[in-house]
Amino acid sequence: MRTETKPSFTPFTFLWDESGDAFYEFVLVASLGAVVCIIVYLALGKSI
Repeated sequence: MRTETKPSFTPFTFLWDESGDAFYEFVLVASLGAVVCIIVYLALGKSI
């Protein structure tokens, strides 16, 4: 339960205020985003 009035849209408050499951979900989304960016970068690099 959050009683303070912090902005809840920053990654730091998200990681500290939520449970451990939310932290693992954040790491999963970040890693998937990195993989997608790498794949797109390689595809564009080969096509140029």
